[in-house]
Amino acid sequence: MSKGKFKICIVGLGWWGKVMVTRLCESNVVEITALVDPYPDTEITQRAASLHIDIVPDLDTAILSHEVDGVILCTPNLLHLSQVEFLASNGKHVYCEKPLCLTKADAERMVASCNRAGVLLGVGHERRYEPAWSKLRELVVNGDLGTIMYAEGHFSHDKLSGLSTDNWRADPAVAPAAGMTGMGVHLTDLMLWMFGPVDLVFSGVSHRKLEFATGDVVSASLHHTNGVKCQITALLKTPHYQRVTVWGDRAWAEVVDSSHPDTPGTSKLIISHSDGSIDTEEYQWVDTVSANVESFALSAQGKQSYLFADSEKIDNVALLEAIKISSTLGELVRPETLD
Repeated sequence: MSKGKFKICIVGLGWWGKVMVTRLCESNVVEITALVDPYPDTEITQRAASLHIDIVPDLDTAILSHEVDGVILCTPNLLHLSQVEFLASNGKHVYCEKPLCLTKADAERMVASCNRAGVLLGVGHERRYEPAWSKLRELVVNGDLGTIMYAEGHFSHDKLSGLSTDNWRADPAVAPAAGMTGMGVHLTDLMLWMFGPVDLVFSGVSHRKLEFATGDVVSASLHHTNGVKCQITALLKTPHYQRVTVWGDRAWAEVVDSSHPDTPGTSKLIISHSDGSIDTEEYQWVDTVSANVESFALSAQGKQSYLFADSEKIDNVALLEAIKISSTLGELVRPETLD
C-alpha cells in the first residue's frame, strides 16, 4: 500500500459520484488518483480537468495505470458483485455505495471474497456518522430509555421524483420496493445497529403519484430477534422529511433531520422522560460522506476499526431482499431462510 494519503479511484460519475468527488477532493486522508466512467458528462469532465484528475473508461485501466489502494463504487446495484469480486482479486480495498447488492447470497459472496483477499469491504451507510443518530443509538445501548417498546423511522424526499421512468433507479429489477434502495436501507441499517438482527418482515409497496414501475411508497414492519418491533417508511414524492423515534418504558427519544445528507442542515434530538421533563439538543451538520470514506481508508490501513461488522452488511441486504419479497407476495418473510 502506498505511503501518505490513501489513494482512491471513484467509479460511476452520476449524481452521487459527483458528490463524492466534491466531498473528497480536499480530504486530508484520501487522494483521488483516477475517476472511472465510460460516458462522463461535460460537468464532471470539466471538474476533473480543474482538479487534474484523469477520467478513464474502465476499472482495468484505472488500477493498471494509476496508483490505487482502494476503489469507491458509485455504480448501479447489479454491477456491484462482479466489481467487488474483481477488485478483491486484484488486492484492492473496495467501498461500495448502498445497497451492497440485492440478495443475501450475493452479499455473502462479496464479504467472503474480500475476506479471502485480505481487503476491507466498506459500505455507503454514512448516516451512522451523524452525531444525532450516534447519540440516539447510545441512549438505546446504554439503557437510558429503559426497555425499548417500539421504534419508527421515516426517510422521505422528492430528489429523485424527476427521473424518467426508464432510469435505472425506477426499475424494480435494480431498485426494488420503491424507495428502499435509495432511502430505506439507511433506516434498516440504523435499526440493525440499534437493535440487532431481524427474524420477521412484513412490507408493502404502493403506486400513488409517480409512474415508476418500482412504486413510490414503501413501508415495512420488522421484528427483531430481541423482541423489539419497528416500522420504517420511505416516500419518493414528498418534501424532505426525516425522523426516527424510539420509545422506551422510561423515556422516548426522537431525531428530526432538517436536510438530506448531501445538504448542510441541523438535526434536533428530543428526549421525553417519564417524570415529564424534556431535553432538547441541536446538532450541527457534519460531512458524514467524507467521514465514512475516511474511516474506511483508515481502517483499511489498520489505523482504526471500521464501524460496520460483516454480519451487519449481510443482514441489511437480507432485509432488503425480504422486504422486496414480502411486498411482492404479501406474505411474512424470515430473512434467515433466504438462500
